[in-house]
Formats: sequence, structure tokens, C-alpha cells
Amino acid sequence: MSALALGLGLALLASLALNGSYLLQHVGAQDAPAVTLRHPLATVRGLLRSPLWLAGLAAGLSGWALHVGALANAPLSLVQAFAAGGLALAVPAGTRLLHERLSRAELLAVALMVAALVLLALGAHGPHGAHAHHARASPAVPALALAAALLLAALLAAGLALRRSAGAATLGAAAGILYGAADAATKAVTVTAHHDGLAAALASPWTGAVAVLSGGAFFCFQRGLQRGAAVPVIALMTAGTNVAAILCGLLVLGDPLGRGAAGAATHLLAFAAIGVAAWMLARSQARLIGPAADEPAVAPPATSSPMPA
Repeated sequence: MSALALGLGLALLASLALNGSYLLQHVGAQDAPAVTLRHPLATVRGLLRSPLWLAGLAAGLSGWALHVGALANAPLSLVQAFAAGGLALAVPAGTRLLHERLSRAELLAVALMVAALVLLALGAHGPHGAHAHHARASPAVPALALAAALLLAALLAAGLALRRSAGAATLGAAAGILYGAADAATKAVTVTAHHDGLAAALASPWTGAVAVLSGGAFFCFQRGLQRGAAVPVIALMTAGTNVAAILCGLLVLGDPLGRGAAGAATHLLAFAAIGVAAWMLARSQARLIGPAADEPAVAPPATSSPMPA
């Protein structure tokens, strides 16, 4: 098995684990204190008292570890696209377990996602495909450009999350931007580890960036899940992660788009299709959790989610 195929397979498995964790964490966080950055330790302690939330945390951490493995073996943009593709497996599996039927729109979204992933996979294989480009790429991480991109993402997310009028959906979008930026920083860590060793990777500023971005995303996402309806929170988080990570991969880390103008256009179309399908399937995933009030009464503090996807 090639490194690229391994990376894309790990991305799908990671997505299944992470999407399962979102469902468990949403249900487990409902009886926890309200999530707040002002009392982070109290927030985490409150969440850890829920067995369901703990199960979600374990699933999320497992998914994050698989995601790191995927990033170590394949370009960021492709990993993120295939991670989003995990929704095409997670949602039908969830509806089957809960004895619910997929709507026509949901079936269309699954088909659209699968078709887009096939297009990306076809363009990624072969001696001139994305993996070959990835292997030939310069070992150096474009530090200045990546740092600027991460800072821009952090400022944008902070601007959304810290607004007085920020609601659950806005928090979900902010979490997605931060998770996507954290994925880009994680990719930089894996590149550094590959070329300079694990010690150099852990000592690099990218490791600190992963921690900070993931921590901010964690609180935004968990607070959003706890404060409002799950549908827009999960959908916007998924879309934000996809957009931020894929843009970083293509524009900053130099991920290939495809051979020639036709290949590039096909891949751009596939990325767009994945974004649309991910939005539709994220709404379906949130429906499995059940209806949530737009602004439920908030108990004392808490809510949480595993490391990004």
C-alpha cells in the first residue's frame, strides 16, 4: 500500500471516529455546567463527570491520532477532503443504527461526496499524481506564509467568537476555522518530524500553534453545541474546517491541484462538491442527535470536544 493510500484511508477512519464523538459529546454535555473560557478547569471537570462525554472524548482522541497519521502520509488538502468524506459513511451508519431512513437529499449528498472523492483519488494516483509531487516537495515548511495564515485564521475566529451577539452558529463557524488552522499547523509538525526528527518537531513553534488553536476551537465548538441547535453548529464547524484546511494546503503548503488545466479544474470542482455535500450531511448528522432549542437555558459551566479533524 502506498503512503498516499494509507493516509487517505486513515483520514476516513479518523472522520468516522470524530463524527461519532460529536454525537456522544453533544448528548453528554447537556447536563454539564455551561462551557466558558473564564473557568476552563471547572468546564473540563464538569464534562468529565459525564460517562457519555468521556466516551466521546475517547473516540475523538482516537480520531485525532488517526488524523495525524493521515497528515503524515498525504497532502493536507486531500486529507481534509477525505476526512469530510467520512460523513458519507457516518451518517448512513447512524441512521441505520437508529432505524431512520435517509431523505432523498441526504442520499444525493452521499452520492455527491463519493463521486467527488473518486475524482480526487483518480487524480492523486500515478507517477505524476499528488503523491509524487508531495514526495518531491521541498522539506522546508513555508514558515512566514504559514504563520501569517494561522494568525489570520485566529484573528478571524476571535472576531466571530468574541462578538457580544455571537450565537451558537457563529461559535461553530469560529471553531471550524480554528480546527482547519490547527490541521495546517499539525501538517507542519509532521513535515518537521519527517525531515528533522521528532524532538525538533515537538520543539518547533508549530506544536504550540496546534495546542493553542485546538484549545480555542474546543471551547468554541463545545460552547456552541451546548448553547444552541446542533444542526448549524456541526454544519458550520465542518464547513469551516474544510475551507480553512484546504485553502491552507493549496495556497500556503503548495499541495497540488491536478495535472494541467483540466486536472486543476476537476479537482476544484471536486473540492466544491465536497463542501456542499459535507454541509448537507452535517445537517443530517445533527438531526440524529435530536432537536435542540435555539437558546436553551444554561446551567452552571461546561462542554467539550476532542482534538480537531
